[in-house]
Amino acid sequence: MDKGIDAKQEVQGKAMSQNVHLALDEQLAKDISAAVCNAMRETFAAEVTPGVYEIGEGMVSLVGDVSGVIGMAQNYLEGTLTLCLTFETVRDILPQVIGKSVSVTHEMAVDAVGEITNMIFGQVKADLNRRGYNLKLGIPSVVTGRGHFVSQFHRGKYMIVPFHLDGQLFQVHIALHTSHNDNKPH
Repeated sequence: MDKGIDAKQEVQGKAMSQNVHLALDEQLAKDISAAVCNAMRETFAAEVTPGVYEIGEGMVSLVGDVSGVIGMAQNYLEGTLTLCLTFETVRDILPQVIGKSVSVTHEMAVDAVGEITNMIFGQVKADLNRRGYNLKLGIPSVVTGRGHFVSQFHRGKYMIVPFHLDGQLFQVHIALHTSHNDNKPH
């Protein structure tokens, strides 16, 4: 057997068995920015520019028209990942996929946001899990309604990463808190 392959598998096994905890930090902001930029470029041929991320604590409300939300869990950490956009942003990028002559309907916008949410956070999960994070994601949900609020009711920390697309703002929000798992070692 090839010793190089054995060594690589051993390193991967050690990384996967480590208890690496997700943190709201510059590296996570970079991972999210890369995933958003790649997904928007590959899916919609749209170039987006990430802004400066913000970390805060407590409840925050995002305002948008259509938002994709996915729950996540990692050992003793739980949270949500939210992609919050305006209908105008979705209406501007969707014709790249469906054609410029097709009118974008509400259902198309909901479908598109669900798919792009899954793509973005699926890439973030894959990148983090390659580094040993053992992150699990739920099934995406999409919340719609012009000017709706997405409120995160938790006492933990959050990160907001803003993005700009042709003068329009959209955001990714990550909320994390420690879970109260009864199986947690004391």
